[in-house]
Amino acid sequence: MRGSCKDANCTFNLTKMCVRGNPPDECPHRPLLTDVELVDDDDERQQSDADGRESSSDVARLLDVGGAVLDAPTELPTLPPSRTLDLDKANAMMAARQTCMIGIVGLPGAGKTACLVSAYLLLAKGEFEGFSFSDSATLRAFEEIARGSRMWVKGNPPEQITAHTTLSDDREAGFLHLRLRRDCDGRLFDLLLPDLPGEWSKELIDFNNVARLEFLKSSSVIWFMVDGRQFANDESVAYARYRASLLIERLAELLGEHRPRILLVPTWRDVGDFPDAEVARLSETATGLGFEIEMAPIASFSWNEDVPPGDGVAKLVERSICPRKRARAFWPVTEADEDDRALLAFRGRQ
Repeated sequence: MRGSCKDANCTFNLTKMCVRGNPPDECPHRPLLTDVELVDDDDERQQSDADGRESSSDVARLLDVGGAVLDAPTELPTLPPSRTLDLDKANAMMAARQTCMIGIVGLPGAGKTACLVSAYLLLAKGEFEGFSFSDSATLRAFEEIARGSRMWVKGNPPEQITAHTTLSDDREAGFLHLRLRRDCDGRLFDLLLPDLPGEWSKELIDFNNVARLEFLKSSSVIWFMVDGRQFANDESVAYARYRASLLIERLAELLGEHRPRILLVPTWRDVGDFPDAEVARLSETATGLGFEIEMAPIASFSWNEDVPPGDGVAKLVERSICPRKRARAFWPVTEADEDDRALLAFRGRQ
């Protein structure tokens, strides 16, 4: 067997064709190989073929259509979006751990968002009486609604502290989340608080639009927010009472047999006290519909030196997650009926 062509002008080694026309096995420029040279030549040829296959596979891998030329860099962990939670995320949280769903209703301007902002700022300052901040899945949402409260000059307060609530999806509620730690025993409480436009409550009254407020059926307590200034004004109190009574009636229809506690939350406590006569009238309406109503006045912000900012907000939250315990009669008196099968009634007829 002959080896490689030694003629520098011949391309036989590449093309296997002799440029001089000589038969490959008879070409004088290809010397005969010994047995040792035959083994070395076979090893070299096999190594060359293997290198060629590896090279072609590498090229094929790099030129694969749709494949990445470079590996993706390792990304640093990022914080969660922490905006308001939708209904699916709220339901997932309630399924994972014990969570208190607080329903919030009230007409535009009642102070719903201002109350939430006040609670957030008090927690941020460590002045939330009885509780401390533990965690929140919606910090960015809290920061967005609290932005306006940091942009006014002392002595010249704006007419409206918080911006009007608007939702990116007008068909679904957005929930804020707070986890509080109770100071007395270290117990943790998870709260879900909807930040809703007042127009939703207005449309519930005027058009009985209940689809967006179905989540209230899962609430443990409802904050019924009213503008305390309207009830303290003789010119507006009748209309304010009328609208509040209608809202209570609509809630009764919406909730069906479910009757959570209702906390009547008059805002603007720094302007004046809520009239006792109006409390009695709204309580009568609520009791007639099967609700248990309690008063919880607040002053989310205050320019009255006698009423501190955030007055009543911590108490409102505490009463929402820790309802008052009412003493019951140790031995209630009941009248015996002839049809009763009680032992005492039986003995009394003997």
